Amino acid sequence: MRAVLRRRRGRVAGLAVPLAVLAGAVAVIELIGRGDGGVVERPIDPRQQTALAFGERSHWLQPWRAYLDTVPADRLRNAIGINFNVSEAEAPGTARMLAESGFRRARLEIGWSSIDYANTSRLRRPAYLKKILGALRDNGIRPLILLNANHNYPGPTRFFDLTVTRAAPQGARIVQLDAKSAARVIPRRTGLNRSDGKAADVIFTAVRPDGTATLARPLPEALEAGRHAAATLRFVPFTRPLLLDGRPNPSFERTLAGWLRYVGTVTRAAQEVMGSQRFDVEIWNELTFGSDFLFAERYFGPSGKLGSGDAPREILERTVRFIRDPRNGVPRVGIGNGFANQTPFDAGSTSPRGLTAIDKHPYYPLRRFPEDAVYNAIAPLDAVGRPRFEVDGRRGREPIRRDGFTPEYDSFFPEYPLTAIQTEHLVRDLSPITTSLYDTPHGRRTRPKASQAPEMWITETNLDPAGSDPSNPLAPAERPLARMSPSEVERMQAKAALRYYTAFVNKGVAAMFLYAAKDPNLGLVDPAFFAALKSGSYPGADRGGETPRAVARLVRALEGPPAQEAIRPLSLLRIADDRGGKQFEGDGSETRPALYDRDVVGFFPFQTRAGEYVCAAYVMTRSLARRYDGDTLDLPEETFRLTIGGLGPDTLVTASDPLTARGVAVKVISRGRDRIEVELPLTDSPRLLKLRPARRTRPDQ
Repeated sequence: MRAVLRRRRGRVAGLAVPLAVLAGAVAVIELIGRGDGGVVERPIDPRQQTALAFGERSHWLQPWRAYLDTVPADRLRNAIGINFNVSEAEAPGTARMLAESGFRRARLEIGWSSIDYANTSRLRRPAYLKKILGALRDNGIRPLILLNANHNYPGPTRFFDLTVTRAAPQGARIVQLDAKSAARVIPRRTGLNRSDGKAADVIFTAVRPDGTATLARPLPEALEAGRHAAATLRFVPFTRPLLLDGRPNPSFERTLAGWLRYVGTVTRAAQEVMGSQRFDVEIWNELTFGSDFLFAERYFGPSGKLGSGDAPREILERTVRFIRDPRNGVPRVGIGNGFANQTPFDAGSTSPRGLTAIDKHPYYPLRRFPEDAVYNAIAPLDAVGRPRFEVDGRRGREPIRRDGFTPEYDSFFPEYPLTAIQTEHLVRDLSPITTSLYDTPHGRRTRPKASQAPEMWITETNLDPAGSDPSNPLAPAERPLARMSPSEVERMQAKAALRYYTAFVNKGVAAMFLYAAKDPNLGLVDPAFFAALKSGSYPGADRGGETPRAVARLVRALEGPPAQEAIRPLSLLRIADDRGGKQFEGDGSETRPALYDRDVVGFFPFQTRAGEYVCAAYVMTRSLARRYDGDTLDLPEETFRLTIGGLGPDTLVTASDPLTARGVAVKVISRGRDRIEVELPLTDSPRLLKLRPARRTRPDQ
């Protein structure tokens, strides 16, 4: 099947983006990366990415298949991380278990709230930091310290109750306090807390001796007489960085000075505990949640007096400069941009000089197609990269583009952000192929002037077995997901962890932190491990649960010396299957066909030493909650033949399953001068294909 495409300028969400349309004869695109008769002849094809512009999406195209890297195995070993949200008492034993299971990184938050209110250069609980970081240091785990100011506790804050003597209606700008309460109010820093926990949500701008207090904005709800939770912030919420005449905003500068003092206090304390600069920091956490402190207008209401400019951008740039300044003591730590956690717009080309990584939190809930499909200005593409939609009204100036056909399937899988189901995929920034988003270059090679290209760190992600979105507090607590038993949840999480680590690191992620060690839904360590820790003795790494055990087997399979020799890349030349399993059915046309399991076979090679490789291979199923015949959540084994280039004819091949600790039957079907064809059964969890030469050339090999 062949289709002719031409690019033109279109508009999405009010901004100009390129959209593919059927017009003219500029480029010819064949059925991308597919073949007939159970065969994919060209599994790796740049057009899987380049056929998709920002503002386009597809259920068929797979951007992660646009390129294939052969990655040093030690890069994967060193990337494996977890969010370390345990208590002081649990920290030493948990860190030991994680280290023995192969985890090399841990993320923990040391927020601005850890700073003393009276002395803003001192930690409130220095012993806590020493205990947590000491446990990680003693077990060879590299910390990532989250620097943050969640608006529930935004920096040094004093919490107390105020007494309101007279009820006030919704919308009131005046409230009456008793004398004792009025004396505690500091204008522009003291406010009434919000019921969901936000500190000083409605701030007092003035208070008279008789207790009459003026509010910065109208009361969002009626206030009864009596005691109400309140707080005094040590620093005024961030205003805009510039005054309207372009001069620096003094209010912003005062708060920023407090922030940088906090950054210096935490990083110097961390260096003292670690004994080196072998730790990283992340600046901020998720702009869409808990970030009101960055925007003074959310406390005071819109006002020109708050200034102009981009506060998050200025905070990022100034914090990076502060940390990189040798006078502040820690110029060699890694720095991640947490302001980028939930937006696709940050790029290497627009990053501040000295930034180490752009950080992401790709949480995605269960989505059921077609009922959960979102129709807007985003243009759906078919399997050949052509736009296939019907215009169904308009939203403002933009047409609503509705798919002519939406396949029926559930989407609940780790690699969702590597696909094109949404236009905001991560491959755009991980790929060696540079593309543009609103004329801004994106890709792993893009960088600021006179600086290295930033990496990508995924500092939080996981699949919530309830099917919801943990990053969105407004998301439903539970989606209509297939009910899983506790053992099925544990197995699903272990499969997801193996898929997250192997796929994302192979595609270019430098550090991968799953959420979390402890959590009612997302905890990756067996609660029985923590219960056993309370006895006072170390229960052993095997008690950590199915996920730590599976990760340990993965890491053991990747053992080898640090990468010193040049990488000899492998290629994936062909995929064939034996039964034509499907992820979803098509509409009967050649351009909107079924998505076959062979179309989503993941093959992720890692070089352990010269001429030796461990390749993770599995079917990238669209849902880890799908039930198959026999009521199992495991995809029944399917036999695939993979033609792998870059290998000599004497290559020895074995395979294992890190989820089950079993060997996997594999055989070589054919050998060529620089390729082999292997046959093995795959399922929805990575199997590890070990490739090594039969003959050694040096005694030490």
